[in-house]
Amino acid sequence: MTFLTSLWLILAAPCFCQTVELSTSPVMPAYLSLSPNINDFTRFADGGPDDNWYVGFDNAWIVKLPSAPAGDFSRAFIGAKLGRAKAIQDPNKPWLRERIKGRIYMAISPSPSFSAEQSFFLTDLKDIPLESYPDSFAEGVGSSEWFWTEVPLSLINFDRPNYLIIWSPSKFLVSDSSAPILAGLSNAEQSGQATAWNNHSITGVPPRSPDGALETPLNNVSPALAIKLVPNAVSEVSVGDFSLQRFDASAVGRFSVASTDLDEAWIESSRDRLNWTRATPYRRRQPFLFTLDAARLAPGTFWRAAARDSLGTVGYSDIVAIPYGSP
Repeated sequence: MTFLTSLWLILAAPCFCQTVELSTSPVMPAYLSLSPNINDFTRFADGGPDDNWYVGFDNAWIVKLPSAPAGDFSRAFIGAKLGRAKAIQDPNKPWLRERIKGRIYMAISPSPSFSAEQSFFLTDLKDIPLESYPDSFAEGVGSSEWFWTEVPLSLINFDRPNYLIIWSPSKFLVSDSSAPILAGLSNAEQSGQATAWNNHSITGVPPRSPDGALETPLNNVSPALAIKLVPNAVSEVSVGDFSLQRFDASAVGRFSVASTDLDEAWIESSRDRLNWTRATPYRRRQPFLFTLDAARLAPGTFWRAAARDSLGTVGYSDIVAIPYGSP
C-alpha cells in the first residue's frame, strides 16, 4: 500500500469523546449583560470610528451586572465581544502584515476590586478577527466575535452584583493602533446610576482595591462584557469524517460536525495522544476546512478535529496518525 493510496492511517482505537444522550429538547445558556440581547453590541469593533475603545495594558473596561438569576446551573463562563486586532507592516514586504502578539484577560468579583484568583485568561490576540488594511494583506480579517472562558460557578454571585473587568498584561497594547477593540452598545438603558466604567490608569493588572477603580463613568454606551450560565443539562457534539490530504507544501483537513448549537471548531495535534495543542484558528461556520503547512504533519504525530457547543460540551473525531516513512 503506497502513501498516496492510504493517505493517512486512521487508528483503530476509539476516540476520546464520551458517549452521551441528547437532551429531549434544546436547552440554551442564560446570558447576563447590560443588554437583554448580547447580539446588540455592534459599535466600535466592526468598523468605523473606534472611539479609543481598545483593551490594553493601560486601558480596562468594567461593568456592574445584577445578581445572577436563580436556576439549576452546572457551569459558568465570562466573556467579551472583541474585534479589530492589529498587524504590523513588514518593512521588507510592505504588501504584507504580521499580527501583533498579546493576551487578553477578564476577572469577576462582587466588588470593583479583582484578585489574581478572580482573574482568567480570555483569548490570545491571534484568535481575534483582524482589522482590514486597504494597502496590505493580513490573514484573519473578520467581524467581531464573542470569546468565553470558564470560571468556577462559585464565583458567580446570586445575591450580590457581579463586576466584570477586561484588560491586557501585554505591554505593547497601549493604543487603538496596536490593541484590539471592545464592542459597545449605544443608548443602553440606564437606571440613573452608572453601570459601566473605563479605567485608564492600570498598568497590566486590574485594580486590587475598589478605591479609584471606577475611574470614568460611561453614560450612553455599554461595554460588551457578559456572563454565560450553563444549565444542568446534557448536550452532544458529534465530530466525524475527519481527513487530512496533502497538496505539495500544504495539507487540507476537513470534517463534519453535528450539534444543536455549535460555537466553534478546530484541529489539534499531539505527540503522545495525551497532550493536545490547537493547530488552527477557530472556525464558527461551515464548511470545516483548514489549510495546514505540510511540514507540521511530521511522521509520528497525531491529529484530531474538535468542536464545542454553546454549553461548553466538546466533541472529538477519531484520531489520524501520520505514519513513519511518509514524506
